[in-house]
Amino acid sequence: MNRVLVVYKKSAYQLHMLERRDAHLRGLLRRRHPDVLDMQQAHRVHQQTLAAVTATLRRLGAAADLVYRADLKTTARYDLVVSVGGDGTVLQASHVVADTPLLGVNSDPRRSEAVFCAATKATIGAVLRCALARPPGWRAGEGTLPMRRLWRLAVRLNGRRAGLLALNDVLIAHEDPATMSRYRLKIGARQEPQKSSGLWVATAAGSSSAILAAGGKRLTWTSPQFQYKPRELYQGRLTDCRLTGGVLPMGRRLEVTWLMREGKVYVDGPHVRLPLRFGDRLVIELSPDHPLHLLGGVG
Repeated sequence: MNRVLVVYKKSAYQLHMLERRDAHLRGLLRRRHPDVLDMQQAHRVHQQTLAAVTATLRRLGAAADLVYRADLKTTARYDLVVSVGGDGTVLQASHVVADTPLLGVNSDPRRSEAVFCAATKATIGAVLRCALARPPGWRAGEGTLPMRRLWRLAVRLNGRRAGLLALNDVLIAHEDPATMSRYRLKIGARQEPQKSSGLWVATAAGSSSAILAAGGKRLTWTSPQFQYKPRELYQGRLTDCRLTGGVLPMGRRLEVTWLMREGKVYVDGPHVRLPLRFGDRLVIELSPDHPLHLLGGVG
């Protein structure tokens, strides 16, 4: 493996202070506001990790290209994709990855949980040597770097497939967080109207994040299952909801008919959003094609 694509995030400090020159934040920096100083330090730490990744790849003889995650279009020419940031960068990179192995580097372990990431600045040399050695899953002098096959969600809106697969989760909700979401949920032969703060649908790999906090179940990362959970489901005199959450196997599907004038489908966080109108129909299921090949991770 010698063709490597490095996908990196930009820190909040770089985006808002250096590029957009936010006047409010710059004023706080002049007054040495502790949280803005911490933002500045986080930027330095992230940049140091990114520099360590590129230097290590050069030292190991790999031909590396760098791309900002928002500009990422394809990974087809590469043998390995390395994301530098946290889980958000892994998720954005995964939307463009089909079968290429993906290695996540946590650029700031003190501030980022980054469960999808297998390396840090301190371990990047050993991990990259292992990743570049042979097809993933090998033993090396430094230990093992397993390759996990993670199943992803396919989303169809009014019969048309969305152009990406969700690694973590999908949230169906109104754009205004204070507005109750109304929709009809169908699983198998049962369907029912629901009112809630939104509907979570998550992969096994995404089962330890938002859906778990909403009352879902933690699943083994590589399990060919997915789950759903209404968020703050309303139960009243006129409602008797039975579809209150559950785990579904590969081959089952979940259908949602949106019953409001507008709404959104959020795929793996806030960056990918599909608009919804009254009567729109969503079908969500595990995709049997192109599971993500993730190197390492702590799940």
